[in-house]
Amino acid sequence: GTSATRVRTICPSCSCGCGISFDVKGGRLVRARPDVDSPINKGTLCIRGSYGYDFVHSPERLTTPLVKVNGNFEVVSWEEALKMVADGFKRVKETGGSSSLAVLGSSRCTNEDNYLLQRFARCVLGTNNIDNGSRLYGFAGFGGSTKPIGDIEEAQVILVIGADPTSSAPLVGYAIRRAVRQRGAKLVVVDPRQTVLASWAHLWLQPKAGTDAALINGMARTIIEEKLFDKDSVIKRVDNFEALAKALQGFTAENIEGVTGVKWVDIVQAAKLFAGAKKASIVCGSGVGQQGDGMAALANLVLLTDTGDGGCLYMLQQDSNGQGACDMGSLPDYLPGYQPLIDAKVREKFEARWGCRLLTEAGLTAFEMVKAAKSGSIRGMYIVGENPVVSFPNSDVVRQALESLDFLVVQDMFLTETAKLAKVVLPAASFAEREGTFTNFEGRVQRLRKALNPLGDSLPDWEIILRLADNMDYSMAYLSSKEVMDEIAELVPLYGGVSYAKLDAKGLWDGRVNYRPSEHKHFSLLEQVPRPIGSGDGFPLTLLVGSVLYQFGAGTRSSRSARLKKFMPEAFVEVNSADAKKLKVKDGDKVRLSSPVGQVIVEARITGAVSKGNVFMSASWPEAPVFGLFDFVADNQTKALAVKSCSVKLERVSADD
Repeated sequence: GTSATRVRTICPSCSCGCGISFDVKGGRLVRARPDVDSPINKGTLCIRGSYGYDFVHSPERLTTPLVKVNGNFEVVSWEEALKMVADGFKRVKETGGSSSLAVLGSSRCTNEDNYLLQRFARCVLGTNNIDNGSRLYGFAGFGGSTKPIGDIEEAQVILVIGADPTSSAPLVGYAIRRAVRQRGAKLVVVDPRQTVLASWAHLWLQPKAGTDAALINGMARTIIEEKLFDKDSVIKRVDNFEALAKALQGFTAENIEGVTGVKWVDIVQAAKLFAGAKKASIVCGSGVGQQGDGMAALANLVLLTDTGDGGCLYMLQQDSNGQGACDMGSLPDYLPGYQPLIDAKVREKFEARWGCRLLTEAGLTAFEMVKAAKSGSIRGMYIVGENPVVSFPNSDVVRQALESLDFLVVQDMFLTETAKLAKVVLPAASFAEREGTFTNFEGRVQRLRKALNPLGDSLPDWEIILRLADNMDYSMAYLSSKEVMDEIAELVPLYGGVSYAKLDAKGLWDGRVNYRPSEHKHFSLLEQVPRPIGSGDGFPLTLLVGSVLYQFGAGTRSSRSARLKKFMPEAFVEVNSADAKKLKVKDGDKVRLSSPVGQVIVEARITGAVSKGNVFMSASWPEAPVFGLFDFVADNQTKALAVKSCSVKLERVSADD
C-alpha cells in the first residue's frame, strides 16, 4: 500500500501544548508520535496524546448543518443554514437590540477562531457580550506563566497547589518528578486528596476544601515574622507592604489551623522551605484560580519571596487554548491582548481597522449570560465549541436558560447536550483538519497543521464565522488563517512579531509571548480569613472535583475516544473506606451522589486516596455531569465559579431504582 505521510502539529488534550507528529494514511490518523523537536515534550507523550486522538474518527462526528423542525433535526445545506442563522440573529437584534445577543467562545478553538469570533460579536452583532469557557477555571484575563516549562527542573523547591499535574498536565508532572528524583528538589504538595505527586512530596499538606488562601497567607505571615525575605528590596519594588503585614496579623496560628485543618508547624515548615530556596517554582491550577483570594494570596507570596529571577508561577489551564482564547479578546471587558475597552485610543485603533463602532461598556461574563437568558434579557446566543450544559454549574438552570432563548446556534464537532437544545447546529472541523495556532500555559504560540480534510461538510470554525459575517453583510476579507494571524500581530502588541513563517522556521524563536507584568507592583490586601466549605445539613460529605489521566476537558471529545474509554469505561466517585463502611457501600456499587441542586448516579470506588469526609469525582463525564451538583456562586474577584468543592450526600442505589 501507499506509505503514510507525516504531519507535525499540536496535541489538543491539555494546556501543555506538546508537539505531536501524526502518520496519516488513507484519510485517517494511524499513529501518533512525540515531536522530538518540541521544546515542551522533547520526545515523550502521555497516554492521552498517544491514544486519545481517535475521537476525530468517531462515528458521532457531525458532517452537515442541522436545523430543528418540530423538535427533530433535519439536514440542510450550508447556504440554508447560514441564511437561517443570519435571519435569526437579525430578528433578535431588531426586537431586543444588540444587547440581547451573546456569544460564548471556546478555550479549545484556535487563536484565529477566537479572534474572529470576538470581532464578529463586536462588529456584526454589535455586542461585548462575549466570553469563553476558561472563565470557569478562574484565569480569564490573567497573563500567562512567567517561565518555560523546563525551568521547573532547575527549582530547588516546588510548591504544587490546587493542581494535580500528573493528570491535568502530564508533562509538568514528569518535569516535577525528574526534579525530585534527579536533582533532589524538595516538593511541597497542598491537596486534600492523595495524588500521585503527594506520595513524592517532602511535605504534603491536606487543607479542608476551599481554604488554600488561608494556608498561603499563613506562609506569608511566617515569612514576614521570621524575616525570611529581603525587606529593603521588597519595599523598593512593591507598594503597600506595611498594610499587607498588618492585614496578615489577623491570620493567627490558631485561626488558620482551625480554618484549614493543617497543623501550624507544617505551614511554618512549608514557608521556611519555600523562602529558603534560591530558586522556587509554584505550580497552581484551577483549584486556586477559582478562589479569587487564592490567586491574590499566591501573587503576594511570589512578590514577597521573588525567588531567583523573578519567581516562577505556572498557572495550568484546563484546555489546549485557554490562554489564547483570553489573549484574543474572547472576553467581555477586553479587546485582544488585554487592551481595555474603556481606552478610547485602543478603541479607535480597532475601529479604524474593522470599520465598525465599538461599544465602551463591558459585556456579560459567561455566567451572567446564563442568568440573563433565564430572566429573558438575553434572547439569542451563539455558542462555539463549548458545552455549558455539562461544563457549567447547575445543569438544570443552564438547560432552562438555553431553552428559554428565542434563538440558539451551536457550533461543534458533536451533537453535545448543549447542541441538542439549538435551533441550528453547525458542524466544526477537528483540530487535525485545520490550520491555526494555540497558545499554551507558558504563553508559547504554536502551529496547528492540517493533517486531514474536514470530515463531510464540516468546516474550521474561523471559516464558518467568515461565511456567517458575509451573510450578515459584513465582509471580513481573510483568505487564510495565516492572514488572521498577520492582523493579530499588527494590532495586538502582546503578539507583535508572531507570524506563521517564524513559527515554521525551527529554532529561531521559541514562540513565547512576553506577558510583562506591570512594572509597578503592589500587594493585594485580604480582608478576612475565608471559611472552609462546610458541609450543609443533610449533606455530610465534601465533593472534590479534579482531573483524571484518561479524560480531558468536559469529556466531549475524550468520552468519544474508544481507546481512552477502554482504560476508564465508567464514571466513578472515589469514597474513603471508613465512609463507605458507614454507608454500607462496597467497591463497584452504584451510588447516588446528590447536593441541594442536583444528583448523578455513578459507580463507587473505595480508596484511601481521599480522606474521611471527602469524595472525589472527575468533571470529564458528559453522562454524569458533576457540575450539575454545584450552584451558581461566582467569586467576586475572578468572576470564576466555585466549582471545586461542594456539600453532598451519598447513598447506595438499589437494583430497582
